[in-house]
Amino acid sequence: MEHTPALLASASSQLQKLFETDEIPYASEEEVFRRIASVVGHLLRTDLNRLLHILYRIDVNEQDVKLAMAASSEEEIAENIARLIIKRELQKAQIRLKYSRR
Repeated sequence: MEHTPALLASASSQLQKLFETDEIPYASEEEVFRRIASVVGHLLRTDLNRLLHILYRIDVNEQDVKLAMAASSEEEIAENIARLIIKRELQKAQIRLKYSRR
């Protein structure tokens, strides 16, 4: 599902802060997904505690994370978690934009 550029930009901005990087593009959802999956894969290999802390801060559903972690490969796990992160940040961005217009 395609989201508006404003929504994608808002979510990307939040993700940049959470992951402490300025390398998250927001031209397309696919670009955001690829970059987040890459960062998640790196954290899976090098700093699982930091990844879990980020997931907690974003408020990703714990059961969904457990299901995502059950995948057969590290790449698939990273992609599953990236989808959960992006979905949650887009939800939060939608709420921020909705209430900032009032």
